[in-house]
Amino acid sequence: MESLSAASSGRDDVEILLVDNNAQEDTAAELRDYCASLAGRVRYVREPRPGATAARHRGVDESQGDILIFVDDDVEASSGWLKAIRQGFENPEVGVIGGPSLPRFTGPVPAWFWDFLTPTPLGGWSCTWLSLLDIGHGVIAIDPNWIWSLNLSIRRSTFERAGGFHPGLVPASLQRWQGDEETGLAIRLRSDGVRTDYVEEAQVFHRCGAERLTPEYFARRAFYQGVCDSFGRIRYGPTPVPGSTLHTHQPLSRKCRAMAERLLRKVTRPRSRWGREASAVWDMAEKAHVAGWHFHQTEVASDPRLLAWVRRPDFRDADIRREMT
Repeated sequence: MESLSAASSGRDDVEILLVDNNAQEDTAAELRDYCASLAGRVRYVREPRPGATAARHRGVDESQGDILIFVDDDVEASSGWLKAIRQGFENPEVGVIGGPSLPRFTGPVPAWFWDFLTPTPLGGWSCTWLSLLDIGHGVIAIDPNWIWSLNLSIRRSTFERAGGFHPGLVPASLQRWQGDEETGLAIRLRSDGVRTDYVEEAQVFHRCGAERLTPEYFARRAFYQGVCDSFGRIRYGPTPVPGSTLHTHQPLSRKCRAMAERLLRKVTRPRSRWGREASAVWDMAEKAHVAGWHFHQTEVASDPRLLAWVRRPDFRDADIRREMT
């Protein structure tokens, strides 16, 4: 938050909102005190509906500006980040802007992690497992699917026409209500032909602690992705039928492994223990992805309410709590 406050220092036309997504009261009190300590530069907003999407949509409703900028609570903005975003939107044809998200490792990095970096179609590399991205130099207009919610800027009018985000990052106990988050937004932006720019100077750093660099975390992330992929398949495709064979699961890791192998041929690293350890993590992640896919398919097939949820026109005013009653 300090980096956002510093980036907007001296500008009266920038508002920063910290949306508390129903934290425990002691944590909420700390957040309120923290915002107060920043001398009015950051406004505290509490959103009781569960899920990151509810928090983001509440931030939109509370804000006043024509440009909406979404960041996660574990990112640090670079010094030129806000200026680059402003300059990018000087072109009236641009509807969405994103930029690099580089790792801020806070501890040792296991060797197997490097096997999860994959090249992007436009150059550079990505690690979707940790929302890391560096496409490289000279890239401007890109597919909106390469703009992720930890560093996403969008015109308010564009956001409203697209219907906002799909459900994302719900508590584990509400996993069946999970959606494909910014992927759903990107699909609509692509369909609407919205120009999306990658601005290299709009760079953030994403905190990657030791708790995220474990096989268990990657497995949980893969399960989550399986649910997201099932959500997208059902939203735009056929309905799962109770008692029937579930839609054929397409393992994402097969494609990812092929991309990784092409990338690894371009670098020189010892492949002894690294390759064996990485293979074990890939196998664990693949099984978790399958489990997430089948979990969600089964849940939707057995509950018409959940099917209706997946196929809502949009989720701007959605409240999971209402769906559960």
